Amino acid sequence: MKLRPHHILCIQKFIGKGYNEDFTSHMNSIVSNLTDNPKLQITITQGCDDVCERCPNNINELCTSFDKVAMMDASVLSTCNLNYGETVSWIELAYMARKSIFKTNRFNEICDECEWIELCKKTEI
Repeated sequence: MKLRPHHILCIQKFIGKGYNEDFTSHMNSIVSNLTDNPKLQITITQGCDDVCERCPNNINELCTSFDKVAMMDASVLSTCNLNYGETVSWIELAYMARKSIFKTNRFNEICDECEWIELCKKTEI
């Protein structure tokens, strides 16, 4: 599976709400797959990934929110000491994010500009 760095956070905070029914259904299947297969290998990618497949901001494999999410991606990479192209198991990525981002004040800093932040703040992991 290919994931953008900030999607490591989104997946862990996902509670079944999204841009539209198609996106939400697709995200539910990704979350279920990762829950059922925690050792699944994830390749950290730049640009559209498997989550973006059904996102309304994905126009011809280009993210219309690229600048905003690229900053979030860069922050997740540096905070978790990850690099584009690196392949890591989902369970390890989830742990890194919990330890370095969710259990610190970095979550609010990284996700401050995201339209979903208020919903995510209410979501326990």
